[in-house]
Amino acid sequence: MGLGVLGIVFIIIAALYAVGVLQILTTETSGPHYKHAVLFAVLAVASFVAANFARPKTA
Repeated sequence: MGLGVLGIVFIIIAALYAVGVLQILTTETSGPHYKHAVLFAVLAVASFVAANFARPKTA
């Protein structure tokens, strides 16, 4: 369950980077940072895949 929540947090951060809200955390302040958004989107997908493997399986 924790990995699923982490994936949702990564999606929110990716959306904020894509919109350009999180400019404060980077050295450049010139609009949206799509590379950061893609990175967090990939991390979100990886978290959801890991959550799928970590969940208990029904036999």
